[in-house]
This record gives sequence, structure tokens and C-alpha cells, in this order.
Amino acid sequence: MKAVLAAVALAIGGTATVTVATPAYAQETGVRVRSIRVLATDPEALAAFYAKAFGMSETRRPANSATFKEIVLNSGSTPELAKKATTTPIVIATRGKDMPAGAMAALILEVPDMDKAIAQATAAGAKLMRPVAKSAEGLSYAFLTDPDGNQVELLLKQ
Repeated sequence: MKAVLAAVALAIGGTATVTVATPAYAQETGVRVRSIRVLATDPEALAAFYAKAFGMSETRRPANSATFKEIVLNSGSTPELAKKATTTPIVIATRGKDMPAGAMAALILEVPDMDKAIAQATAAGAKLMRPVAKSAEGLSYAFLTDPDGNQVELLLKQ
């Protein structure tokens, strides 16, 4: 398209300077996949499954109450190795018995600028579900839905 526009401009006797907007890529914007969330009615049992089936180990529990758990696992046969892993971790989170599968964000993105990320996402067609809040760990987070209705959680480390 750029070449066609330049050719048309030259054909009518002018000069051509064509600027085409290029998309921003994640590695250029600082956005990275923080983790993938897997919902489970029994997070302990599912964490044990991932450990046995894929050689993963628990690295931490950001939430661990009687009603809601988040168990973070990563590649590594021991917790020490899993904590050193550079791979994207999975978070096994409690799914209520009456909650349908997919009722919580599965994709968690870490962003360098929360307001900018929300603005870009909503301009591209996302809808803000829950505004920015802070976790007990000091993370800012917000929830969006993509144009197809999938939940996406944005996290900002502070």
C-alpha cells in the first residue's frame, strides 16, 4: 500500500512521503505474560496433578483462605528450582462450585503503565470490568474483557 501511494504521488508529478502507523509489539511496550490462571474446585488436588504430570512445584500462595486459594506453580522438581525458573507460571485458583469454567481471567498480563494499558485496550475494543485496585502484595490490578468476552487481568508491580 505504501508503495502504491508513493507511485501515485510520483505519477502526478509530486514527491511522496508516506507514513504508515505500525503496531506496538509487546516486547517494545514492556507488556509480558505474567501467568496463566487455571480454575479448580479443589486447588490442592489440581496443584498435585500438575506437579505429578508435568514436574512442577509450588512457589507461593498469594491467597490462602478457607474460601479462596491461589497456588502458584512453575517448572522445577523442587520449590527452589521452580522459584528460579524463567518460564511463565500457572496459578491454580479456587473456582466456586456454582461458578462456570471460564468465569475468571485466564490470561494475566504485567504492564508497565496501568492507565496507558487500560486506555489502549479499551480503544482497541476491550471493556473495563473492574477498575484498578490494590492487592495485599502491593500489586495494582484491573480486569477487562476482550472483544470476544474473555477476561484479561492486568497487573502493575510497584
